[in-house]
Order: sequence, then structure tokens, then C-alpha cells
Amino acid sequence: MDAGIAALWGAGIGGALGAGGVLGSTWLAGRTQGRTQHQHWRRQGRREAYSTFIAAVAAYRDAADSLMALMEGDYSRDDASLALERVSEKFPAVRAASSVVAVEGPADVAALSREVMEGIGRAIEDIDFYVAAAGRFDQPALFEAGRVHAALTELGGLLRKFTEKARDALDAQGV
Repeated sequence: MDAGIAALWGAGIGGALGAGGVLGSTWLAGRTQGRTQHQHWRRQGRREAYSTFIAAVAAYRDAADSLMALMEGDYSRDDASLALERVSEKFPAVRAASSVVAVEGPADVAALSREVMEGIGRAIEDIDFYVAAAGRFDQPALFEAGRVHAALTELGGLLRKFTEKARDALDAQGV
């Protein structure tokens, strides 16, 4: 084979291999970038879901704490009714945010959001019972008040636990 033809063959083969390498590295970079963008998108969605849930639960708890402060002082039935209504108005936002957390996952964070929802359920029952008892006897019912405070304290602990687990999930690699 003539040296010129061998050089042409070498240049052709080298060019084909080089182009294949460029195409392969471009494909790999595009795939890696797509995966990274997807992970960023998932992390952003989770962060929004978690923070919305935390804010909704905190708003519910604040309204319940305000109701309790009112009930433990001098209050009118109208004031108590309005405060109870404010507590009740907060629950749909909590339920909606919990549903988003359940979809966004991961499973351990979703499970904790269910625990928080169960804690709110217990608090709702205790608050309703407390307000009814206080209305029947025209005085604060101390036993029922203690149950509400215990339920709200438990709720605060569950919310802290959820917040920590959510932060850990967001910090984990490969979200």
C-alpha cells in the first residue's frame, strides 16, 4: 500500500473514531445533565411540599394555641366559637399539603406526615371535647385542657421530627 493512501486511511479512521468519541461524550454529558436537572426538579418539588406542610401545621398549631389561651382566660362563647372556627379553617390546608408530601415522598417522610396528621386528629378530638365541656359547665374543664395541651405538645414534637426527616431527605444524594 502506498504511504499516501495509508495516511488517508489513517486520517479517515482517526476522524471516524474522533467523531464517535465526540458524539459519545456529548450523549453521555446530555444524559448526565438530564439526570441532574431531574434530580434538581424533584428536590425543588419536595422542598416546596415539605415547607408548605410545615407552614400549614404550624398555622394550625398557632390557631389552636390561641384558642387555648383564650379559653384559659375570661372569654365569651362568641369569642370561643370564632377561635374554634379559626382552628377548623386551618385544617384543609394541612390535609392538602399532606397529600402532596405523600406523592413527593420518600416513603419515610410521607409516613411521618401521616403521623403528624394523626396527631392533629387527636388534637381536634381533644379540642372539640374541651370546648364542649367548657360550654356545658360555663368554666374551663381542667382535665380536658390538659389533654389538649398534651396533644398540642405531641404535635409539636411530631412536627420537629418531620422537619428533621425532611431536611435529611433533601440533603441526601440522588434525591
